[in-house]
Amino acid sequence: MTFFNPAQLRVLKSGWIMAILAWLLLFIPQAPGYIVNTLTITGLLSWEFAVNRRWKDFLIMVLVSGIAFSLQHVLMNHLPDGNPDASGALSHLNLFAAFLVAITTHYHLMGIENKFSAGLLATAIFYLLPKTGNPFSSNYLFTGTLMKEGLALASSLILLYMKIVCYYVILFLVENGYRLRHFTERLPSKVQVYTRWEYLFMWMMLFFTYMGCIGDLSTRVRMLFEGQQMPQESTPMSILFMIASVFFLYVGALMLRNVITGRALTIGHYSPWMLLLHLLPVVNIIAAITCFFAPEKRETHKKNAASYLQAKREYARKAMIVIGLVITAYNIYTMLFVPTGLRLVAISILAVLYLLKIGAYLKLTASKTFVYIVVILNILTVAYAFNDYFIFYLALIYLYYYFLIETFYPELEAEDIMEISDRE
Repeated sequence: MTFFNPAQLRVLKSGWIMAILAWLLLFIPQAPGYIVNTLTITGLLSWEFAVNRRWKDFLIMVLVSGIAFSLQHVLMNHLPDGNPDASGALSHLNLFAAFLVAITTHYHLMGIENKFSAGLLATAIFYLLPKTGNPFSSNYLFTGTLMKEGLALASSLILLYMKIVCYYVILFLVENGYRLRHFTERLPSKVQVYTRWEYLFMWMMLFFTYMGCIGDLSTRVRMLFEGQQMPQESTPMSILFMIASVFFLYVGALMLRNVITGRALTIGHYSPWMLLLHLLPVVNIIAAITCFFAPEKRETHKKNAASYLQAKREYARKAMIVIGLVITAYNIYTMLFVPTGLRLVAISILAVLYLLKIGAYLKLTASKTFVYIVVILNILTVAYAFNDYFIFYLALIYLYYYFLIETFYPELEAEDIMEISDRE
């Protein structure tokens, strides 16, 4: 194992059972919402102990979670009504404290020495991380007034399952980071060996939350500029969630690159094209299925590192230059011949940016500096037509940056070549 031990993988593999059980609670007629939520969260937090048949710990976890979130519901009903901002802040603090108590108890039962700091870290990540999967809004994916009832129910099952995957991936990574020496040094490495299940769960969690961060950040930025607030949330609280989303986007893009590259190297199918396919929404499902079912061919990160350095990238480099030039030429054509409502000054500025972009694409192989120039020019041209999808485009450009670096200037970092050993 590289990131998860067999017991942890067993929990992740069985997560769909917990999702179905929680989903069935939605069909209980006239069931109070807070009871359904408490049962769902309690089941989520204690599922690991049920799967591993640690029944005493399971009962303790059920008791602690049930009390913590029942108390949280009671306190929610006694929040002050006069000040919505204060009420919203206390609501967040109340829910955060309930998760902190439950997750810290989990780490205590698992024998983690620094259970309080581990619990605080895991709770902060899980609580602040948007878990909607929607890159266009802070609402949950597959929801809306146009959704038919049956499709909405099916989508709720998918969302429940993804929340379970997100929770346990975060929980186990933090646990292993505190338990195993040098474990955290693996995460920045892109040449680690990934088994098919480690790859699948980490890729699912990372891409789902990356899309969620885009939508949540877009919504909060738009509402901030419009002088509005999220429901029951003060401006400072909203800014805190925005900062968290920016941080998660930064880390998420890096981790996505590492997981995809590591798995592609492990199965012997590494190429820039495999990385690109994983970064394209919808198309990446085909790439993920391919990487999941392909057999492992390399057993050590050192073999992966050697394969990474020997990978052929020449055709990919030429293709990306040509594609960049064609897209830029199309943008110039659209600007000149399609009515856009832009004034002559605006068209002149855009024309200069497009011409600079053409020059930068042609010089991509000359220096890494031109990678940065291409990325900056892409950001400027997108910003020039600022709209509701600006954050979405910006996040995709950030993924595009890693793709260009891996295609034109691949290099191993310290974490990729160091010898790592696990010690309890």
